[in-house]
Amino acid sequence: MSRELENLEGVKELIDSIADCYDLPSDEETEEMNFLTGINWSAEDLQEACCEYWSHNSLEETAYFMFHESYPPTNEVKMAFWKYKPNVVLNDKEVYEKYRFGKGTVKALEPLPLEEILEKLREEFPNWEDEDAEGEKSWLFCSPNQKEYWTDTGFNIFEYGRETAIQREHQILVFECHNMSKEEMSKIFQCMESFQCPLHICEEKNF
Repeated sequence: MSRELENLEGVKELIDSIADCYDLPSDEETEEMNFLTGINWSAEDLQEACCEYWSHNSLEETAYFMFHESYPPTNEVKMAFWKYKPNVVLNDKEVYEKYRFGKGTVKALEPLPLEEILEKLREEFPNWEDEDAEGEKSWLFCSPNQKEYWTDTGFNIFEYGRETAIQREHQILVFECHNMSKEEMSKIFQCMESFQCPLHICEEKNF
């Protein structure tokens, strides 16, 4: 067994411990990470890398970084879906950026049946984990079949909408897909299509 696979769980536990406290790792933690990975990390670099996973990279991707000094190749696709009211024509990019940057809302978008969409997604991805640490249903779906320990295949859902006098209207759903195949992403597209909610924005990045 390689050093990476043999020490992987120990490295992940150490990353969690360092990220939890946010402080500069102790000499003992730094020495342990260097021993586990075979790389001479400084306490400052170790702190920066471990705390980064709270904001962007997954725990597994951060563990990969600890062994390789670079992040694994990843693919991210962001898909934004919404539905215009009849006879409405607007600039998709302007609508998306208005919601994304909190510049306001648009009355010309139809409210989306969020709970029904989530239920449909769970039917399309029956074995994908979608529970948080407390066992509650979340908007993060993780594939049970990862190609590598660091691939972190799955998608997260972000909702944008507006408050009315009665309730919140869910108007835009954004899916951030991480290392998913075209076949897997097509299930999301088909799900939203079944609610007559078309794709308006699609952005792809490779890291």
